[in-house]
Amino acid sequence: MTSEAVSQRIESIRAWGDRGVFRPRELGPPSRASGVPWRLGGVSAVPDTVLEAGRVGALEVRAASTRGTSHRYDGVVRQDAVGVTEVAGRYVLAAVADGVGAAADAHRGAGLAVRHALDHLTAVLRDADLARVDLGGALWAADRAVRAAGPEPRKRSTTLTVAAVATGPAPRYRVARVGDSPGFLLTDGAFLPLFDERDGFLIDAGTDCLPSPRRMERADGVLRAGQALVLASDGVGIPMRDTQAGVYLAEAWAEPPGPVTYLHQLLFDLRSFDDDRTAVVMWARGEP
Repeated sequence: MTSEAVSQRIESIRAWGDRGVFRPRELGPPSRASGVPWRLGGVSAVPDTVLEAGRVGALEVRAASTRGTSHRYDGVVRQDAVGVTEVAGRYVLAAVADGVGAAADAHRGAGLAVRHALDHLTAVLRDADLARVDLGGALWAADRAVRAAGPEPRKRSTTLTVAAVATGPAPRYRVARVGDSPGFLLTDGAFLPLFDERDGFLIDAGTDCLPSPRRMERADGVLRAGQALVLASDGVGIPMRDTQAGVYLAEAWAEPPGPVTYLHQLLFDLRSFDDDRTAVVMWARGEP
């Protein structure tokens, strides 16, 4: 490449992208797609980014799912999905799904899994106490939806993690998952995994997923004031575990950020970590 072509390339990059506070935080060498104009996804029903935020009782909630830079570069639709909702002010429900990249309709499977899992939990928790509800039922409801959505269900393969959290003081949480999408307890500046690494924490997504999973994992506990429950796709969980992103996010999420700031924090730029990014964080505020 000639020096003139290099200069033109640099100017092209400089002309693209956010400036100032909205530019992704660089935590190391930038990804290969950093600064390159995005291509639009090919599925109109799946936007590049979704963002949710709210306060319910003693819980402060943030949720976002956004395309990774590699998918923006290649024009691939976001394959993660996220959902959060409340049940009569008593519970906050959350679901994160990470569509298996090799599956042709992974984005569809992820969306179906999130929607049907939350619909199931919403229905059963209207008239039941959390202690009496089996979150496995939500995973099976999602599994049925993924399998019934058309031929070749494996084209809709996805992980799924669901959580139900009570909204009163000292909120109790219950979490269940299929696949490797991680969950954490953020406490005292550190992310503690909810699931034992020896039992498949951050294993390859192809090892187990919807449809027709081989096993489910569960975790439960109580959030103290200042602690946070975190559900994530591995686009967040892997760099959180293996790079300085874990330190950055633990500091950033020591207290609930504003919704736009939260999204900006998820958009950190780091080479080799350019998958879709999805995370739900629920902070316990103590007495509302």
